[in-house]
Amino acid sequence: MAPPLSKQSIVSMTSSTSSTSNSSDNSSYISDDPIVLVTGASGYVALHCVDQLLKAGYRTRGTVRSLRNAEKIEPLRRLPNQHLLELVEADLERPEEWPSVVDGCTYILHVASPWPIVANEKTISIAVNGTMTVLRAASKCSSVKKVVLTSSCAAINDGHKNNERIFDETCWTKLDSKKVENYAKSKTIAEKTAWDYWNSLNPMTKFELTVLNPTFITGPVLSSVEHGSATIIGRMMDFRTFLAAPKACLGVVDVRDVARAHILAMTNEKTNGERILITHTLPVWFKDMKNWLHEEFKNDGYIFSPITAPNWLLKIYAKTNIDPQSSAVVHRIGPELRFSNQKSIDLLRMEYIHPKQSVIEMMYSMIEFGMVRKPPLGKHSKKSSKESPKNCADSEFSTSQSNHGRTIAA
Repeated sequence: MAPPLSKQSIVSMTSSTSSTSNSSDNSSYISDDPIVLVTGASGYVALHCVDQLLKAGYRTRGTVRSLRNAEKIEPLRRLPNQHLLELVEADLERPEEWPSVVDGCTYILHVASPWPIVANEKTISIAVNGTMTVLRAASKCSSVKKVVLTSSCAAINDGHKNNERIFDETCWTKLDSKKVENYAKSKTIAEKTAWDYWNSLNPMTKFELTVLNPTFITGPVLSSVEHGSATIIGRMMDFRTFLAAPKACLGVVDVRDVARAHILAMTNEKTNGERILITHTLPVWFKDMKNWLHEEFKNDGYIFSPITAPNWLLKIYAKTNIDPQSSAVVHRIGPELRFSNQKSIDLLRMEYIHPKQSVIEMMYSMIEFGMVRKPPLGKHSKKSSKESPKNCADSEFSTSQSNHGRTIAA
């Protein structure tokens, strides 16, 4: 795993990949104590962004829908360096609130976006309108120097026949494909709308924009708030909620790497005007994740299904609507899915936590937060999520994927 971020390390990294003049500009940002705005601060990814920003010494302003929601506010209040954290109420569906929210901020990490596993058309409008609310507010605030927007690989690879293809940042999801569901549409349309708006601004006065496209995000949770990744991984711990693994393949990235990428991109001028895939390159099948969890937790009383579902059976099951989430998986059935992370390595020097380590550490944290019930039979392991998982720390899988730009399975 890469070392913790600090303001000094970020400036050093940026200066080594930028010109001398760019380096001095970044130094001035640090000395002026910039404020970083993180939207949807209580969310899975955003909470990690806030955590890393505070640890790096950044003044951080986080938006939440309600300061009275203890379940979402308390995890933020447990983070270090509380004197640097300011929380404000703001709703992306009320654009009139946002100019005052953005006022005085130097950087914006727009992380907030809906991710229901089964998305409807409203998901699209919320994602697009929310993105435009933030960008319009940023364009009216002269202090904003850069926006880092969280998009998704769903804006890159959906609707294509992947076969032997390796997806990179030049690829866009094919919105005319019948296989593209509403979540992928929401991320694709929101990102394209963001680029169109940014390109329409006055080049002499506009803020800089970087878009990050993470794959399926796993890794430790910092709160008990449910989210899409936790729902999917959590279901694997019980054969009654995960009857069989679909023959579907994903790109996977650890949430800590996603947060780190946001903070590195924030001050790195080489990323201005770029979209960047954030991912480990190992193709991960659903059965791989289930097997990793089985190997780690089989002696703790959890019962896992050994079955891999035939494609025809999954399609029939999805049509019954007994489990709406199965319908969201059907269009993912297919051959091995592969992504390139070379751009993230070249521009951000990213090093990636292995998916096996990420998934196992995620589950330990979910158990600790009570998001996965301990089995009535069998003794639950008392191992802390902060410890290295067994069968992982001493294996090839625990090593970070660093600057060698692999684009195929390990």
